[in-house]
Amino acid sequence: MEIVAKTFAGLEDLLAAEIEVAGGKKIKKIKRGVTFEGNDECLYRCMLSLRTVLRLLIPVFKFKAHTEKDLYFKAKKLPWEEYMELDQTFSIDCISNSSVFTHSKFAGLRVKDALCDRFRSRNDDKRPDVNVRNPDLPINVHINELDVTILLDVAGFSLHQRGYRKKDHMAPLNEALAAGIILLSGWDKKTDLLDPMCGSGTILIEAAMIAQNFPPRLFVKSFAIEKWDNFDKQLWVAVKKQLKMEIEPSFVKFKGFDISKKAVSMTEFSARDMMLDDRIEVENVDFFEAENNWDSGFIISNPPYGERLKEDDIIGLYKEIGNTFKKSYSGFQAWILSSNFEAFKFIGLKPSKKIPLKNAALDVKLQKYEMYSGSKKASKQVD
Repeated sequence: MEIVAKTFAGLEDLLAAEIEVAGGKKIKKIKRGVTFEGNDECLYRCMLSLRTVLRLLIPVFKFKAHTEKDLYFKAKKLPWEEYMELDQTFSIDCISNSSVFTHSKFAGLRVKDALCDRFRSRNDDKRPDVNVRNPDLPINVHINELDVTILLDVAGFSLHQRGYRKKDHMAPLNEALAAGIILLSGWDKKTDLLDPMCGSGTILIEAAMIAQNFPPRLFVKSFAIEKWDNFDKQLWVAVKKQLKMEIEPSFVKFKGFDISKKAVSMTEFSARDMMLDDRIEVENVDFFEAENNWDSGFIISNPPYGERLKEDDIIGLYKEIGNTFKKSYSGFQAWILSSNFEAFKFIGLKPSKKIPLKNAALDVKLQKYEMYSGSKKASKQVD
C-alpha cells in the first residue's frame, strides 16, 4: 500500500532512513514528509518504532474538484461504507493549498456532509457520528489546487506522543523533534549524555530510548487502526513481540539538571513510566552551580528561548551557558537548540555546525560547540 509519513521540516532525511529500516520501499522525500510503500507488517513497525514521524496516512481516494459543489458530489459518490460502519465515529481534518478552496475548514465540512448524506440515503436517514477526540476513522483531506486526496490516519493522534507526558506537562519541545536533534547530533549511543536544563526530561527520555533501541510507542494503549475491519491483530502482536526482542541493553548514563522542582519531578515520573528510571538521574540544581563529575560527555539541550524572559536576562543566560561550558566542560561536545539567534551570539564559542529546523511555527537552529582541552590547535596536533 502507499503510505504518507509527515514530520518536521529538516527531519525528512532522518525519517526516510527510519522507514527504510522498518522495511519501507520506493521511499521518496517530500516537503515535511516521506512517501513510501509497505505491507501491513511494515506499517505496524512504523507505527510503533518511528521516532521522527508525526502522522502516518494511507491515501484511499484521489480525484479532481473544480468547485465546492463538485467537491461535495464527488465525495458523496465515494464508497465510504467500505471503510466504516454506521455505528462507528469519524473526524475530518482538512488542509488546503488552493486558489479555489481557500477555506480548509469549509472544504472539510463539505466532505463531512457528503459522507453523512451518503449514509443517510442508504440507511433510513441514519448517519455515523462525528467524534473529534477519539474517532474510529480519522479522515484527512488534502487539497492542492484542484487535486483532492482522501487519507486515513492510522493512529488517530499525532505520533509525537509516546504516552509518558501527562496533561500538566509543560514542555516546549516536541518528542519527535527531540529525537530528531539527538539523531542529527551524531551521538554514538555509547557516550554519557547530559541535558543541563532538562525541563520535563524529553531529551533525556528520547535519548535513553534510542540507546536501547526501545520502540517509542510500545506503551501507547490504542491506535485508530485497531478498530478497522482489516486490522490483523495476530500480526500486530507478532510485530510487537519482535520489536521487544530487538531492545538492547545499555550502560550509558543520562543526567539532567533543572532549577524547577516540578520539572525534575515530571522527568522522574516519565522515566519511571517508560521503565527508564534506572538509567536517568536528575538533580534539582542550577546548571551554573552544579558540579561536573564526568571527564567527558555529550551535551544536548534546549534552553529557554526568551519568550518569557526579558532581553537582558536571556543574553545573560546564554553568556553564562558559554562561560560554564568553557570553565567546567572541557573535552565535551555540546548541541544547543534555540529560536533566539541573537542570544546564540553571546555563548562566546564559535559553532562548528548550524542546522536550521522548525519547532512548530518557530524557526530554530541546532548548533554544535566543541570544548577542546587546551587550544583547538593543540588538540588537533595531539590527534
